[in-house]
Amino acid sequence: MRTPLFIGLLLLTSVGVNAQKTVQLNSKIDNVTVYPRGAEVEASASAQLSAGRQTLVFSGISSEIDAQSVSVSASNGVNVLSVSTQNNFLRQPKLPVAVQRLKDSLDGYTFDHKFNQNMIEVYAQERQMILANQKVGWEESQFVIEDLEDLSDFYRDRLADIMLKRMEIEQEQKELQMKIDRLKRQLNETSGRTNRATGEVLVEVQVAGNVKAKVNIKYMVQTAGWTPSYKIMVADVSKPLNVAYNAKVFQNTGVSWEGVTLTLTNANPNLSGQKPELFPWRLDFYEPDAKPYAMNMSNKRMALVEKAEAMSDDMELELEEGFYNESSVEYAVNKAITRFEIRTRYNVPSNGKPQVIGIDAFTIPAAYEYFASPKLDPAAFLIAKVSGFEKYDLLPGQANLFLNNTFVGEAFIDPNVIGDTLDLSLGRDPSITVKREKIKDFEASRKIGSSIKETIAIEISVRNTKSGKIRLSIEDQIPVSGNKDIEVQLTEDADGKFDAQSGKLTWLKTINPSSKEEFTFSYSVKYPEERRINF
Repeated sequence: MRTPLFIGLLLLTSVGVNAQKTVQLNSKIDNVTVYPRGAEVEASASAQLSAGRQTLVFSGISSEIDAQSVSVSASNGVNVLSVSTQNNFLRQPKLPVAVQRLKDSLDGYTFDHKFNQNMIEVYAQERQMILANQKVGWEESQFVIEDLEDLSDFYRDRLADIMLKRMEIEQEQKELQMKIDRLKRQLNETSGRTNRATGEVLVEVQVAGNVKAKVNIKYMVQTAGWTPSYKIMVADVSKPLNVAYNAKVFQNTGVSWEGVTLTLTNANPNLSGQKPELFPWRLDFYEPDAKPYAMNMSNKRMALVEKAEAMSDDMELELEEGFYNESSVEYAVNKAITRFEIRTRYNVPSNGKPQVIGIDAFTIPAAYEYFASPKLDPAAFLIAKVSGFEKYDLLPGQANLFLNNTFVGEAFIDPNVIGDTLDLSLGRDPSITVKREKIKDFEASRKIGSSIKETIAIEISVRNTKSGKIRLSIEDQIPVSGNKDIEVQLTEDADGKFDAQSGKLTWLKTINPSSKEEFTFSYSVKYPEERRINF
């Protein structure tokens, strides 16, 4: 009769001996390599390990982890046997201090709001009870005027007190609701996607003896990235450009990066490492489908309609998939791989908001001149002509332009298409006025045989109210014929450079301080008398 009990004890002892030990580790993120889309996270943890086979559980990992990208290494002879990942829905990620304070405040205000709501209900029930019991004790007793007065005083005082307390609570409820709404909006603005499970990496290891080992893990996450940005500042038109080369780093992995070393690169981590392979390219004769020729006209029309609808559906499906499928997103990268190792450690919160991180700062010589196209805009724009961008490892990005610490506009810098010189518009200069108008005394229309010849003259005037002379480039145009029966001829150009193909006129003028300069150009248009054209 003791045999079953003995066997059960033996099995329990065997299970206890063979049970694999689990060691919980809290990893710290040390380095992050950020790509235009995606990031490789490097984390480490130290632990005192005993001899034998055991499982190390790295907790506090992003739930956005790419399971296929995990790699693990260990020191002191620890042999890594296997690696796997899982999500822990019972453990929430650690929130940043600022976010936790907001949540604590929101919880407190929410509790007060619910308590006040219950108290309003209590006072409402008390009021109903008092009103429902006005006749209690009077139906079977003798009427006494003094008792009626006392009861009236009680009703008046108690009902007034209930009404006053309800009003005070309702006013407090409005203030609490405002605070709750503000906290919710601020929490959504600050926290990002925080209500997610935490990821865990399970590492099965074999340890020869009792050692203290350091275990390093690397993994990829997709909900992170960076974009280049520039801040270009001009203190004075006699000085070079000051360029701040920045990166906008963002991540929404659910785990904040605190005190990490960042490496920024324009490489594409999603490129396959598999070599391409050519398969046989087989030719065959083209056999047209004979069925369409046997169709009557109505069938042909129906076939065309069905084909058009099918193409439309395919296009909509392709657009929809391209819009929602993240893997279809492409980003521009330079042919050469560029890496920036940021020496300062940074905190990057998990809120999806771009954080500006400085990469480099330098000065570039620039030549300044003004530009005007009075036909389109009666203003002069300051232009910085910059050369030498090719000396820096620049990537395509948006640039904010500042003149004398004043924001004047934006530009897009693309080193792939800049060429030798980059023109940056630094905004309007109100101290230079440009005026363009037709000269009526020079306008003429006369008949030549069966044709009409129109003559138009334009006067451009520039006034420089600055204390120094300026160099101004002016562009205008005459029409270009789009029909052989229309003849356009430039009759006066005021020493401007003329491009006959585009009809563009260009002048480069040096205008002295506090002076005005005027110049004119004219052109003629000849066309058949019976036709009309629109100037």
